Amino acid sequence: MAENADDPMEAHEKMDMNYGAIDDSIRKNQIPIGAFVAGDTLDFSQEAPEAFKQQLNRVLDAYLALKESLVAADEEKIETASTGMMATLLEVNDGMLTSSAHDYWKEKKFFLMEHVALCKEADTMEGKRENFAFISEAMIKAADVFGAGRQTLFVQYCPMANGNKGAYWLSEAKEVRNPYMGSQMLTCGETKGTLN
Repeated sequence: MAENADDPMEAHEKMDMNYGAIDDSIRKNQIPIGAFVAGDTLDFSQEAPEAFKQQLNRVLDAYLALKESLVAADEEKIETASTGMMATLLEVNDGMLTSSAHDYWKEKKFFLMEHVALCKEADTMEGKRENFAFISEAMIKAADVFGAGRQTLFVQYCPMANGNKGAYWLSEAKEVRNPYMGSQMLTCGETKGTLN
Protein backbone atom coordinates (compact mmCIF):
# COMPACT_ATOMS: atom_id res chain seq x y z
CA MET A 1 0.00 0.00 0.00
CA ALA A 2 1.42 3.39 -0.96
CA GLU A 3 2.22 5.83 1.81
CA ASN A 4 -0.52 8.43 1.93
CA ALA A 5 -1.25 10.82 4.78
CA ASP A 6 -4.98 10.58 3.96
CA ASP A 7 -5.04 6.77 4.11
CA PRO A 8 -7.36 5.74 6.99
CA MET A 9 -5.43 2.50 7.58
CA GLU A 10 -2.18 4.43 8.10
CA ALA A 11 -3.90 7.05 10.23
CA HIS A 12 -5.41 4.34 12.43
CA GLU A 13 -2.03 2.68 12.92
CA LYS A 14 -0.44 6.01 13.91
CA MET A 15 -3.24 7.16 16.23
CA ASP A 16 -1.92 8.31 19.59
CA MET A 17 -4.51 6.57 21.73
CA ASN A 18 -3.87 4.82 25.02
CA TYR A 19 -5.42 1.46 24.27
CA GLY A 20 -3.36 -0.24 26.95
CA ALA A 21 -6.00 0.89 29.42
CA ILE A 22 -8.65 -1.06 27.54
CA ASP A 23 -8.72 -4.59 28.86
CA ASP A 24 -7.94 -7.09 26.08
CA SER A 25 -10.91 -9.27 26.96
CA ILE A 26 -13.25 -6.28 26.61
CA ARG A 27 -11.84 -5.44 23.18
CA LYS A 28 -12.22 -8.99 21.91
CA ASN A 29 -15.35 -10.08 23.74
CA GLN A 30 -17.77 -7.26 24.32
CA ILE A 31 -20.90 -7.63 26.42
CA PRO A 32 -23.18 -10.06 24.54
CA ILE A 33 -25.56 -8.28 22.21
CA GLY A 34 -28.44 -10.01 24.02
CA ALA A 35 -27.87 -7.46 26.79
CA PHE A 36 -28.84 -4.76 24.29
CA VAL A 37 -31.95 -6.61 23.21
CA ALA A 38 -32.97 -6.99 26.85
CA GLY A 39 -32.65 -3.21 27.16
CA ASP A 40 -29.78 -3.40 29.65
CA THR A 41 -27.66 -0.52 28.34
CA LEU A 42 -26.35 2.89 29.29
CA ASP A 43 -27.86 6.14 28.02
CA PHE A 44 -25.53 8.96 27.00
CA SER A 45 -27.99 10.53 24.55
CA GLN A 46 -28.47 13.63 26.73
CA GLU A 47 -24.72 14.07 27.29
CA ALA A 48 -23.75 13.82 23.61
CA PRO A 49 -23.83 17.20 21.82
CA GLU A 50 -25.66 17.51 18.51
CA ALA A 51 -22.36 17.87 16.62
CA PHE A 52 -21.18 14.48 17.94
CA LYS A 53 -24.51 12.89 16.97
CA GLN A 54 -24.14 14.25 13.44
CA GLN A 55 -20.67 12.71 13.20
CA LEU A 56 -22.02 9.42 14.57
CA ASN A 57 -24.76 9.55 11.90
CA ARG A 58 -22.04 9.71 9.23
CA VAL A 59 -20.44 6.63 10.79
CA LEU A 60 -23.85 4.91 10.70
CA ASP A 61 -24.22 5.82 7.01
CA ALA A 62 -20.77 4.33 6.31
CA TYR A 63 -21.73 1.22 8.30
CA LEU A 64 -24.94 0.83 6.26
CA ALA A 65 -22.92 1.11 3.03
CA LEU A 66 -20.61 -1.64 4.30
CA LYS A 67 -23.62 -3.78 5.17
CA GLU A 68 -25.05 -3.39 1.66
CA SER A 69 -21.70 -4.29 0.07
CA LEU A 70 -21.67 -7.50 2.14
CA VAL A 71 -25.27 -8.28 1.12
CA ALA A 72 -24.08 -8.02 -2.49
CA ALA A 73 -20.84 -9.92 -1.69
CA ASP A 74 -19.03 -7.34 -3.83
CA GLU A 75 -15.37 -7.30 -2.75
CA GLU A 76 -14.58 -4.02 -4.48
CA LYS A 77 -17.50 -2.29 -2.77
CA ILE A 78 -16.53 -3.87 0.57
CA GLU A 79 -13.03 -2.42 0.15
CA THR A 80 -14.42 1.03 -0.63
CA ALA A 81 -17.02 0.90 2.16
CA SER A 82 -14.46 -0.30 4.73
CA THR A 83 -12.12 2.55 3.83
CA GLY A 84 -15.03 4.98 4.02
CA MET A 85 -16.08 3.75 7.44
CA MET A 86 -12.54 4.05 8.79
CA ALA A 87 -12.33 7.61 7.46
CA THR A 88 -15.63 8.63 9.10
CA LEU A 89 -14.55 7.06 12.40
CA LEU A 90 -11.33 9.09 12.30
CA GLU A 91 -13.37 12.26 11.73
CA VAL A 92 -15.37 11.83 14.95
CA ASN A 93 -14.25 14.42 17.48
CA ASP A 94 -13.89 12.43 20.71
CA GLY A 95 -13.23 15.67 22.60
CA MET A 96 -16.91 16.61 22.43
CA LEU A 97 -17.68 13.91 25.02
CA THR A 98 -16.66 13.87 28.66
CA SER A 99 -16.14 11.33 31.46
CA SER A 100 -17.97 7.99 31.06
CA ALA A 101 -19.49 8.92 27.69
CA HIS A 102 -16.00 9.72 26.36
CA ASP A 103 -14.54 6.45 27.69
CA TYR A 104 -17.44 4.41 26.30
CA TRP A 105 -17.09 5.93 22.83
CA LYS A 106 -13.28 5.53 22.80
CA GLU A 107 -13.66 1.82 23.55
CA LYS A 108 -16.29 1.41 20.81
CA LYS A 109 -14.23 3.45 18.35
CA PHE A 110 -11.13 1.34 18.98
CA PHE A 111 -13.13 -1.86 18.57
CA LEU A 112 -14.74 -0.58 15.36
CA MET A 113 -11.43 0.57 13.86
CA GLU A 114 -9.82 -2.80 14.59
CA HIS A 115 -12.63 -4.87 13.07
CA VAL A 116 -13.23 -2.60 10.08
CA ALA A 117 -9.50 -2.93 9.32
CA LEU A 118 -9.74 -6.72 9.71
CA CYS A 119 -12.85 -6.81 7.51
CA LYS A 120 -11.00 -4.83 4.84
CA GLU A 121 -7.91 -7.05 5.05
CA ALA A 122 -9.67 -10.45 5.24
CA ASP A 123 -9.00 -12.48 2.11
CA THR A 124 -12.24 -14.47 2.25
CA MET A 125 -15.88 -13.37 2.28
CA GLU A 126 -16.33 -15.49 5.39
CA GLY A 127 -13.57 -13.53 7.16
CA LYS A 128 -15.10 -10.22 6.11
CA ARG A 129 -18.51 -11.29 7.41
CA GLU A 130 -17.08 -12.63 10.66
CA ASN A 131 -15.58 -9.21 11.40
CA PHE A 132 -18.82 -7.50 10.36
CA ALA A 133 -20.55 -9.34 13.22
CA PHE A 134 -18.21 -7.57 15.68
CA ILE A 135 -18.62 -4.24 13.85
CA SER A 136 -22.40 -4.61 14.09
CA GLU A 137 -22.34 -5.30 17.83
CA ALA A 138 -20.37 -2.12 18.49
CA MET A 139 -22.49 -0.02 16.12
CA ILE A 140 -25.75 -1.24 17.65
CA LYS A 141 -24.49 -0.38 21.11
CA ALA A 142 -23.16 3.04 20.08
CA ALA A 143 -26.39 3.92 18.25
CA ASP A 144 -28.46 2.80 21.22
CA VAL A 145 -26.39 4.59 23.86
CA PHE A 146 -25.88 7.89 21.98
CA GLY A 147 -29.06 7.87 19.87
CA ALA A 148 -29.59 6.64 16.33
CA GLY A 149 -30.24 10.15 15.10
CA ARG A 150 -32.28 11.12 12.11
CA GLN A 151 -33.94 7.80 11.33
CA THR A 152 -35.37 4.61 12.70
CA LEU A 153 -32.94 1.72 12.43
CA PHE A 154 -33.96 -1.92 12.68
CA VAL A 155 -31.91 -4.36 14.74
CA GLN A 156 -31.98 -7.63 12.83
CA TYR A 157 -30.72 -11.10 13.69
CA CYS A 158 -29.86 -14.31 11.86
CA PRO A 159 -29.48 -17.45 14.00
CA MET A 160 -27.50 -19.24 11.27
CA ALA A 161 -24.86 -16.53 10.80
CA ASN A 162 -21.41 -16.61 12.35
CA GLY A 163 -21.07 -20.40 12.23
CA ASN A 164 -24.58 -20.94 13.66
CA LYS A 165 -23.71 -18.77 16.70
CA GLY A 166 -26.02 -16.07 15.35
CA ALA A 167 -25.27 -12.44 14.53
CA TYR A 168 -27.01 -9.07 14.58
CA TRP A 169 -26.88 -6.11 12.21
CA LEU A 170 -28.54 -2.73 11.65
CA SER A 171 -30.78 -1.93 8.71
CA GLU A 172 -32.67 1.12 7.43
CA ALA A 173 -35.49 -1.12 6.22
CA LYS A 174 -37.64 -3.66 8.04
CA GLU A 175 -37.24 -6.03 5.08
CA VAL A 176 -34.45 -8.50 5.89
CA ARG A 177 -31.42 -8.42 3.59
CA ASN A 178 -28.91 -10.63 5.35
CA PRO A 179 -25.28 -9.45 5.09
CA TYR A 180 -23.94 -12.74 6.49
CA MET A 181 -25.54 -15.22 4.12
CA GLY A 182 -25.66 -13.23 0.88
CA SER A 183 -27.71 -14.60 -1.99
CA GLN A 184 -27.76 -18.08 -0.40
CA MET A 185 -30.27 -17.00 2.24
CA LEU A 186 -30.88 -13.31 1.62
CA THR A 187 -34.05 -13.13 3.71
CA CYS A 188 -32.93 -15.36 6.59
CA GLY A 189 -33.42 -13.48 9.84
CA GLU A 190 -35.86 -11.36 11.79
CA THR A 191 -36.20 -7.90 13.27
CA LYS A 192 -35.50 -7.93 17.01
CA GLY A 193 -36.01 -4.25 17.80
CA THR A 194 -35.68 -0.66 16.63
CA LEU A 195 -33.45 2.30 17.48
CA ASN A 196 -34.63 5.91 17.13
